[in-house]
Amino acid sequence: MSSSPSFPSSSSSPSESSHRPSAVPYRSSRWPARFLVWTGVGHNIVGFLIPAVRQPFVDALKGGYINQLGTSISRRHSFWFFMAGVNLVLLGKLVDWYLFPEQVDGHRKIKDDSSVRAHSDKGEVRSERKLPRELGVWFLGIAIGGATAIPKSGFYLLGIQGLAILFAK
Repeated sequence: MSSSPSFPSSSSSPSESSHRPSAVPYRSSRWPARFLVWTGVGHNIVGFLIPAVRQPFVDALKGGYINQLGTSISRRHSFWFFMAGVNLVLLGKLVDWYLFPEQVDGHRKIKDDSSVRAHSDKGEVRSERKLPRELGVWFLGIAIGGATAIPKSGFYLLGIQGLAILFAK
């Protein structure tokens, strides 16, 4: 009789199972949050590398920034391009805070409770919390809509994240 690898086998000794975290079908690592943060950082780096995106924003900064975006559609587009990257970074931080609420203050102290556990085998921290499937649906919807409108874009990265959330076990 085979069991899922995420559950302890029934043949484990009582002392062995008492040191092991309780088995759950899903443990989240920090990769969903970090992937969102790096997608946002990469989005803004790409924006700075493309002169048509960078230059209008630089011109707005040179013009004093205050009330400089309403004067040009290209400046507004540039501003929202960079804001999208910043929002991806903030969303990544929010996902991290949701999965690991005990570490919101930036401390790396792990509380021994039912939602966050430290695994000594690799020293990595995993959360027993799972991201809401609705977030995956939204990511996938945005990715499909964006990639359909702009096939040569990074919307596929958001689609990968959406699928990973939807198919997480």
